Amino acid sequence: MNNQPNNWKVGLGLSLLVVFFWATLPVALKISLVALDAWTLTWLRFCVAAFITLLVIFATGSWKGYKALAAKNWLWLLLAGLMLIGNYVGFLIGLEKTTPANAQVLIQLAPLLMILGGVVVYKESFSHKQKLGALLLFVGLGLFFKDQISTILDPQYASGVLILVFAAITWAIYALIQKKLHDVLSPQAILAGIYLLAAVLLFPTAIPETISHVEHDQWVAIGYACFNTVGAYGAFAQALKYWQASKVGMVIAMVPVFTLMFINFMSSLFPDLVQVEQIHALGIVGIVLIVTGSMIASIGKK
Repeated sequence: MNNQPNNWKVGLGLSLLVVFFWATLPVALKISLVALDAWTLTWLRFCVAAFITLLVIFATGSWKGYKALAAKNWLWLLLAGLMLIGNYVGFLIGLEKTTPANAQVLIQLAPLLMILGGVVVYKESFSHKQKLGALLLFVGLGLFFKDQISTILDPQYASGVLILVFAAITWAIYALIQKKLHDVLSPQAILAGIYLLAAVLLFPTAIPETISHVEHDQWVAIGYACFNTVGAYGAFAQALKYWQASKVGMVIAMVPVFTLMFINFMSSLFPDLVQVEQIHALGIVGIVLIVTGSMIASIGKK
């Protein structure tokens, strides 16, 4: 597989699509968790994703890439799957123990670790303009965190905070392994293997019979959560194929900004389902810096 890390236009477009999917996900998950427990919901999402991606790789013939995999690549694929399982389950359990906005702020550690990993592991370099964008991004995230710190440090959310930090670390490891596997497998083949592994490993923890008790309205949220898995990670995998991991991480760093906007939009439509999140002046300044820095770092050329 030939990576094309400098095709920034394709990488940027795919990364923005990921931002949309992940910004709208927490609300759907919060509603879904009313109907299903975290383990069953995660298992169901992986089952749906595995079914769709397996159809794709058999239709396109990319499944043949498995034939040429060396033992070490199978181990990398296994580790990537375990890390993504840890992220999915950790995020859902953490989300149960805190608010959607709080969860999305904390999980933002994931792309930051991915940016660091891209520089340290893959030796990706920044131009002066990109370094300026990265600086603005980190300052903006700092202000944004400070604005939300009272919620993050609320004692009732302490266990959720720790679980979400764990989820962020496992996701960053998964993302860096996925970048590595692009040398030997197509993005969809990588995801199909990971999804299938996750569906099998999580089956003993799921309670499939509870699915029959899900109400019609709740299926809308669950259905979107399942579709979101395929759309978001499909776009993310392709973005890593065409662009550097650190640059993709810069764009994904905008997710909490759009998450808060979406949460407040949904709360105005469905106040009984979604609680409004407060953003103060400091947080708004942080949002402006995050978006500005992310875009400068993403499109700045060497």
